[in-house]
Amino acid sequence: MKSKVVKWLLGVLGFSSMATSCETIEDIIRGPAAMYGCPSADYVFNVEVEDLESGNPIEGIRVSAIERGVRDRWDEAGNINSEPYIDTLAVGVTSAEGMVTLSHNSFPRDKHEIVADDVDGEKNGDYASAAVEVTVDSNDYKDEGENGWYQGTAINDVTLKLAKK
Repeated sequence: MKSKVVKWLLGVLGFSSMATSCETIEDIIRGPAAMYGCPSADYVFNVEVEDLESGNPIEGIRVSAIERGVRDRWDEAGNINSEPYIDTLAVGVTSAEGMVTLSHNSFPRDKHEIVADDVDGEKNGDYASAAVEVTVDSNDYKDEGENGWYQGTAINDVTLKLAKK
């Protein structure tokens, strides 16, 4: 009896579609559950570093996944200043096979920069730095999470060819 009165009252107030749904009155009153967090994704870059001329693998090259951007900051006078930044997300050094795997978790983005720097000097040859931009699209993500908070894991193979100095 009580349920019929509540449904009638909701119908009079213009909530007839809600009253006839599968939800209970308590669910309608409470509303959707609050969700807190930040979208994220895992990124794995399998990087191969080669000599530009010979195609041979290069050992001892530091490879980094970096993010470049601009941040706005308030100064002491209350003005907003834009400052460039570079964040290093993952770092590794190539093996004798010229391979390194970089992995990190961050806010989902479609552009990633992979940078290679010769840090061992003449030991394995003297090479100039190189960088490549990797594009990740929605089809690259696997194992997507529920409710859109976790984008999934994107795995990309990257080859960098370094020129001798």
